[in-house]
Amino acid sequence: MTQVVENIGGMTVRARPLSSVDALASVPSAMPAPAATPAPPPAARPAASGIYIGASAPTTFARILIMFRRLTLVAVIHLCVLFLPFVYFSWSLLFATLFTYAFLMIGMAGWMHRYFSHRTFRTSRAFQFVLAFWAGCAAQRGTLWWAAHHRRHHAFADTVDDPHTPALLSFWRSHMAWIFEDAHQPSNYKWVRDLARYPELRFLDKWYWTPPIVYWSCFALLGAWWGHAQGIGAGVGSRAMVVWGPVLGTVLAWHATFCINSITHMWGKRRYDTGDDSRNVPWLSWFNFGEGWHNNHHYYPHSANLGFHWWEVDPGYYVILLTEKLGLIWDVKKAPPRAVEGQVRRAKPRPEHFERD
Repeated sequence: MTQVVENIGGMTVRARPLSSVDALASVPSAMPAPAATPAPPPAARPAASGIYIGASAPTTFARILIMFRRLTLVAVIHLCVLFLPFVYFSWSLLFATLFTYAFLMIGMAGWMHRYFSHRTFRTSRAFQFVLAFWAGCAAQRGTLWWAAHHRRHHAFADTVDDPHTPALLSFWRSHMAWIFEDAHQPSNYKWVRDLARYPELRFLDKWYWTPPIVYWSCFALLGAWWGHAQGIGAGVGSRAMVVWGPVLGTVLAWHATFCINSITHMWGKRRYDTGDDSRNVPWLSWFNFGEGWHNNHHYYPHSANLGFHWWEVDPGYYVILLTEKLGLIWDVKKAPPRAVEGQVRRAKPRPEHFERD
C-alpha cells in the first residue's frame, strides 16, 4: 500500500493510501494497447458477390424437398420422351413435333430474347401481351424473370456476377442447373423496370405455368379429335399428340436455348473483342433460330438481326421482318454498318445495373 503526495499551491497534501485497484487505474492512458488481430489478406475475403458464385446453403431435409419440387417437373418431362416408342406414330405427329419446336423457338429467339430482353423493336400493348403469352409457352418461366436474368448476364458476362458462365461454372451448371439454384428464383424487377410497369406482364410472371398448361391442353384436345378421326380412339390420339408435340418439342427447345449459355461461351470464333467469352457458332444458328451468332450479339445487343451478313442464317430475324410486314411491330433496329465493321464503341451497362442484389 502506498500513499499519494501532491503539492497544491505550495502546500503538501497527503492523500489516502492507494489501493491495488487505484494503482491499476493510474496507469497512463497513453500506454500502447495490445496489437489488433491483422485483417485477412484480400484473397481470403469473399468474392464480389456471394449469391451467384460461392458456397451453397447447407443441405437440410427441407432444402432437399424444395430442390425435389423444382426438379421433378423438368425431370418428368424429360423422362416422358422415353415413351416415344410406346405411343402411336404417324407423319402427322412428326409434323406436330416440328411445329411445336418452331413455335417455341420463335417465342424464345424472337420475342423473349430480342424484344423483352433487348427491346429491338416496338409494338402495341395488346400484341406485347400476345408475345409474352407466346414466349411463356416454352416453359422457361415468365418474361420478366427471363429478361431480368438475361440483362444481368450481359452486364456481368463471364464474371462472378453472371448467372450462368461456363468460365467459372461447370458445363451442365451453366447449361441449365443454375436455373434451380436459390439465388436465381426471384424475378428482380430492378433489371426490368420498363416491363414491370405492365400489370399483365407481372401476372404472367407470377403465374408463369399458365401459358404452358393452355398450350399443352390445346394439343391434348387436338389429339383427341385427331385420334377419333383416324379411328384409333380419342385417348390414344391425345397421348400420342402430347408426347410427340409439346413434350418432345419442349425438351428440344429447352436445350437449343440452353446451348447459348454453355456452348456459345466455350467453342466457336470471336469476330469482335467483347471483353467476355461470347463466340459465334454458325451450325447452332440453324437450330436455335439465329441465336448462335452470339459474339455478334454481345458486341451490338441492340440489333434485331444477330446475323450481320446475308450468309449468316438468322431465322429469328426473318420472322421479325415478316411480323413487321404484317404491321404488328415497327421500328425494328438493325446493326448499322459501323457495328458490322467493328467500329462502334461498346457502351457499358447503366451504373445501376452494377448494384448488388
